[in-house]
Amino acid sequence: MKSFAIIRHDPIKHGRHLVATGLHNARGIPTPNADRKAKAAVPVELLIGTKKPWKDVARVLDSLKIDKIKSDGNSAIEVFCGASPEWWQSQGWAPGINPTGETRAALRQWVDANLTYARTRFGPHLIASAALHLDEASPHIHFLVVPAQYRADGRERGEKKGRLAWRLSTEKMLPNPKTMKAIVTEYADAMAPLGLVRGEDRESGRARHRPLREWQEEQVELAAKMGGEVMKQQELTDQAKAEADRIRQEAAAYAARVRADADREAKAAKELAAQEAEVRKRKDDATNAARIELQRKTNELVGIAAEMEVERKALQTMRGRLESMIGKVEKMMEPIQAFAAKYLSASPIARSAMGAKGPDSVRIASTTEVAELEAMRKFMSGRGRDVDRRCVRGRCAAWPRKRGSAAYTRHCTIGAMSELRTTDISIIIARPGPFKATLSPVPIL
Repeated sequence: MKSFAIIRHDPIKHGRHLVATGLHNARGIPTPNADRKAKAAVPVELLIGTKKPWKDVARVLDSLKIDKIKSDGNSAIEVFCGASPEWWQSQGWAPGINPTGETRAALRQWVDANLTYARTRFGPHLIASAALHLDEASPHIHFLVVPAQYRADGRERGEKKGRLAWRLSTEKMLPNPKTMKAIVTEYADAMAPLGLVRGEDRESGRARHRPLREWQEEQVELAAKMGGEVMKQQELTDQAKAEADRIRQEAAAYAARVRADADREAKAAKELAAQEAEVRKRKDDATNAARIELQRKTNELVGIAAEMEVERKALQTMRGRLESMIGKVEKMMEPIQAFAAKYLSASPIARSAMGAKGPDSVRIASTTEVAELEAMRKFMSGRGRDVDRRCVRGRCAAWPRKRGSAAYTRHCTIGAMSELRTTDISIIIARPGPFKATLSPVPIL
């Protein structure tokens, strides 16, 4: 038995008709001939588009920049693609099952072949929606195609004459019956690899005249039959209108929420930007203040370092001078020390003055120091003129009761001091106890 490839075309008017068709294809409304207990994982699979096909059609129209549609004009064409129930039975299909294995593979192969045919014939940019129905007697696909052509309109005049643009033209896409037969043949050829063939055309041109009474009876019967269909169509129209109103209300509420959210986010973004600007300003101010303070401290440290460097160089210069002066003094002292040693060893008076300590009681003093000691001795010798000021046997007659005091020791020491003077330097010989010898100044240099 032959299995046939089935294709059918129906023009869809813009507005309620389009919404009702979309609701049927996406199962947005109850469908009497659909099996609600179908076990298919996805009873209706959206191959192209969304759950709202009428919006998908509007999206395609917007992308083609088509904004002028007649109130009773067609904005889409529904293309039905299917196959004979016998072919589906041969592939293991049965109504209400969940296809698996070879049956599912045959289904996917058939779906891919139909998608390839539709895209090749119409172009992907004109296909707004494609829904695969698996909850009816046999699988089939509903395509919603925008019947647009990129051409010029001969009715345009003036500057628009000859202008190329996308234009709705259902008549160009659904031509005369002869051309439609060629389309059916083309579709059957596309499905031939699956084992489907083209059906036979109905005979035409053999019209039979019927009496008026027979025709009237047929019309009454047809009207009775159509009454139910009209009621169903009215119900579908009412449902589509209610759905359209609900969608419009939802869209308005959604737009209001989006607008409120956008305003709130814009306000929050503005406040955040102001806060960021304030934080950035404070950070910059703090950074500049810290930079200025750091520069001031750096300048102070540089100045202190420069002053210390100047002082270090001055101290180094003074140290050099002192070392030079010490060297000169040491060099000057060499002949003085040599003379003092020679004098002390040669003079009996000096040896007598040194006593048992010998050279340990001798030191070289400056003239200034000798003058100070001389002034002290004169001061001490001027106190108590009626008292014998000589030191006898280590006892001081001036302060017999203050022996051992600081004044007693200083007086006795000064009284026992002898001098050897020169112009600038003197040799002082000092030891405790009575000593009356006085040395006259002897030139050293």
